[in-house]
Amino acid sequence: MDKYKVIERSKTNGSTLSLINKGLIPGIVYGKGTEPTQIAFENKVLQKLMHSGSFYSKIINIDINGKVEKILPKSLQYHPVTDRLIHFDFLRVQDDTKVTVEIQVEFLNQDICPGLKKGGVLNLVRRLVELSCNANNIPNKLEFDLEKTEIGDAVKISNISLPEGVKPTITDRDFVIATVVPPTVEVEETKPEEAEGEAGTETAEEKSDENKDDKKEDKKEDKKDDSKQESK
Repeated sequence: MDKYKVIERSKTNGSTLSLINKGLIPGIVYGKGTEPTQIAFENKVLQKLMHSGSFYSKIINIDINGKVEKILPKSLQYHPVTDRLIHFDFLRVQDDTKVTVEIQVEFLNQDICPGLKKGGVLNLVRRLVELSCNANNIPNKLEFDLEKTEIGDAVKISNISLPEGVKPTITDRDFVIATVVPPTVEVEETKPEEAEGEAGTETAEEKSDENKDDKKEDKKEDKKDDSKQESK
């Protein structure tokens, strides 16, 4: 495992702003039963670690004044306006330290999955699963094989094999991680304007028919009146 040299912060190092301007990010290392240590990490190296994947679930060795310690990144703080990284928190860990981490699930054999080949879609309910385990037993990733998964099937946490001693933090239910759902069918909907136009046309036609019927009735009444007058 690589080792990264950091400096221990003191009054002689200057202010937080001066450290940042020098390309160093201030932070703190803390742990159960130990005194917090203020340190500064080179920004370029820290950025590289942040973008290497699984940053929050990877143990990192740091060298503080010649003493190597294992840490687990816990949080990063950014400037509210510039979004510039300004601080970090690291957790000091031992092999028996219990940690909570979020691990990504990788789905294997998507190319031969029966449900996906029939047009189904892999719907990810949880991209990450929160796990509790010892610091020396953090899995790099979780895996599930989709080789026999059909449309309508759900992948639950009980379907995934976890290393010994690794448990999900949610223990009260067998929660869903992903589902294979039917393909989305687009239904062509009638535009409101068209619907109103059609309704208006029908109403006009109905009114026209009613007017014709009224005229016929009027003509019949007129004929009756003429015949009565003639008889007189």
